[in-house]
Amino acid sequence: MNAGSSTGQATPNPTPAPGAPGASKVRVGVATTAAIGAVFVGLGLARFAFAPLEPALVADGWFSGSSAALLAAANLIGYLIGALSSSRLARRFQATTVIRISMLIIGASFFACAIHALPFAWFFLWRVASGVTGGIIMGLAGPTVLAYVSAPRRALIGEMVLYGQTVGIIIAGALIPVLVDNSVELAWIVLGCISLVTSVVTWRMWPPSPAPSRSGAPEKRESEHAGRFCLQYSLMAIGLVPQMIFLVDFIARDLGRGVAVGSHFYLLYGFGSIIGPFLYNFSVQRIGLRTTLRAGIVVQLISTVLLIISTTDPVLGVASFLAGIGMPAIIAAFLLRSEQISENDPLRHRTLWGRATASFAVGQAIAGCGTAFLIEAFGSTGLAYPLLFYMAAGSLVLAFLIDFTIRR
Repeated sequence: MNAGSSTGQATPNPTPAPGAPGASKVRVGVATTAAIGAVFVGLGLARFAFAPLEPALVADGWFSGSSAALLAAANLIGYLIGALSSSRLARRFQATTVIRISMLIIGASFFACAIHALPFAWFFLWRVASGVTGGIIMGLAGPTVLAYVSAPRRALIGEMVLYGQTVGIIIAGALIPVLVDNSVELAWIVLGCISLVTSVVTWRMWPPSPAPSRSGAPEKRESEHAGRFCLQYSLMAIGLVPQMIFLVDFIARDLGRGVAVGSHFYLLYGFGSIIGPFLYNFSVQRIGLRTTLRAGIVVQLISTVLLIISTTDPVLGVASFLAGIGMPAIIAAFLLRSEQISENDPLRHRTLWGRATASFAVGQAIAGCGTAFLIEAFGSTGLAYPLLFYMAAGSLVLAFLIDFTIRR
């Protein structure tokens, strides 16, 4: 989950593994709760809560459709920066300190965006800041906890940590429509309050992080399949972004059904994301990780194609639910796949997953900026979102095909 590099940069001393001195003092359940809280704030609120907020910003006259989409993309651009920065920050500072500060910055970003009269650049910079800190959290929160988890439980704990995103989706779908009915300012403020309360509650729940180190053994050579794996993960990001970020805006504004209706479908997306990890975990045990990952790509592709061929309520509901099944389960599956490709070597896995996280962030940024461009160029014609869904479907097909070239 953290961004690394294969350039031979120093790697922190590993956190004590289960059974090592100091590991027995860590309560894994408490530490996992802290990581869930961090992912909840860093992605669940900072990214996913913006999905139902975006059309409300346009409807209330805060921004144009393309400007609001650019603010969504700003978070994805920032995420790329954060993903690339997390490993370096962990080498210089305590990882838990970096996570705590990042959560506070995200809370501050919500309050900063509650002032309507300020220029667009102000909002853009704060959305970038929330993306940077979200990327840092995603890079550091999971590994900080997983270092204390025994191998048989890592898949389960990894999926539980990613449930922070799911909680954010559910809260966004249920709460944002009620808040924006009052005022958009209130929505920003409530999100800020939730972020800060979560930061305070989880402040002392983190396990010890390794002492920062500027020296150490050089990182081992990556797998020969690393490049193709990272490309595949980047293509997956492009395929996931349309529903992950823009589903509510598509339904609310492009289809003209309003924020409340769009948020109801986003709740279906959230319910899918609750069930997804359990289905994937069951599938991995029955048919294996490789087949499960390919099946997950196909499910995501089906959900995207459904949005292209029909916009009736039943089809929108099925598409939303199927898309939610893949988030965050697909990310957890790719995490396990990267460990498999790295032959379970912790240093090689750290490096590969770092590159993959950065690649995923690049794919998200491309999709986010591409959406803003499409809305600006084709928003008035109604072609913007269909073109986006075609782009996503094509990326998912390529991701599926690339998997057959990764032999390990």
